[in-house]
Amino acid sequence: MAELGPAIWATIPIFVLGLYGVIARRNLIRIMLALEIVGAATVTILGAAAAANWQDMGEVLGLLALVAIGIEGAFLVALATLMNEVLGDTDVILFKERRRGEEE
Repeated sequence: MAELGPAIWATIPIFVLGLYGVIARRNLIRIMLALEIVGAATVTILGAAAAANWQDMGEVLGLLALVAIGIEGAFLVALATLMNEVLGDTDVILFKERRRGEEE
């Protein structure tokens, strides 16, 4: 477990940067990039756990995380493309305001 220390401490700032990007951004494309950064940090920690313990479980979890990140990325690109075609913008706050205006 001692081998995990540097990998975790190096990955925490990347993870926090990704979370900040998700919280602070309005543009869907930038939110997608921030989510990919969070996913990359997660895969880095899982890879470090697999390398430190020499167990197959960490490699399997890392592979599953990569597949999930790929699916998430494809879904978000499709959503951003649809939003851009329908609304002409990828601003999520603008989408929320337009939806609120339609309900009234």
